[in-house]
Amino acid sequence: MKIIFSTLFISIFISVSAQKDSVRVLFYNVENLFDTKDDPLKNDNEFLPHSKKNWNNFKLNDKINKIAKVIAAGNFPDVIGLCEVENDSVLFKLVQHSILYKKKYQIIHFESPDQRGIDCALLYKTKKFDVLSMKPNPVKIDGRKTRDILSTTLVHKKDTFVFFVNHWPSRYGGKKKSVPKRISAANQLKLLMDSVVINYPKRKVISMGDFNDEPRDSSLQILKNYSNRSDTFKGTIKYKGKWQVFDQFICSENLNYNSRVLNWDFLMEEDKTYGNQKPFRTYYGPRYNGGFSDHLPILLIFYAP
Repeated sequence: MKIIFSTLFISIFISVSAQKDSVRVLFYNVENLFDTKDDPLKNDNEFLPHSKKNWNNFKLNDKINKIAKVIAAGNFPDVIGLCEVENDSVLFKLVQHSILYKKKYQIIHFESPDQRGIDCALLYKTKKFDVLSMKPNPVKIDGRKTRDILSTTLVHKKDTFVFFVNHWPSRYGGKKKSVPKRISAANQLKLLMDSVVINYPKRKVISMGDFNDEPRDSSLQILKNYSNRSDTFKGTIKYKGKWQVFDQFICSENLNYNSRVLNWDFLMEEDKTYGNQKPFRTYYGPRYNGGFSDHLPILLIFYAP
């Protein structure tokens, strides 16, 4: 009964909002969307046809199909933030998918300094928005660059939106040891958001991403003056049986919005170790699982006044 209610609630949430003049924003960590070609400038050896993961065109096309299914199930959001994408070639495959190409999504993507070559990207509907600017904003940790924060300014009717897509440093090496890296990223995002709010107070700011920290962690508290309703989420990723909220929206106070996690049945699988369900992911280490992602997508709907 709980799953039926959740699915019904999402359907009502989307259908009711679609009747109004609204802007729908999806964020999704797609879990390693790599092409099958070796890039000598990146450490992409893990996702090649002759690697232990045996990443090939069949698996890539299946992954693209699954991401397209999520976008379609979300009623084709107007703006889509993505992370863990290798390059624009996989993004072109996605927007040209048979169920997406008529929506005419435009791609915004820059190659980041990430050693593995996983980047952030933004897709938007050209029928609904005009683009004013786009920029990769560097994040430095101990003098070294990590994944950029992607910023894009879009215009829809009388509204101007500024989007920031984030993928903050992971917890590799442990949360305590790695938290200074995410604090550096948080300070950079706050600088960017503050600049917009001070200089363009009427613009609506939506920051989204996989922050690798939860809303009440010290890194996210740096942005406590902004609206973050993600602390009401049950979870977007499950680790050792515990749900965590790594995927979030952080917005300016002039935005009237609703947000939630999309946890449709097809995105979930049985958690045989810890019980209940967990995200239906693509890989468990080197073992191919054939799922969608280890993260659940999140959806925000902004209602025009």
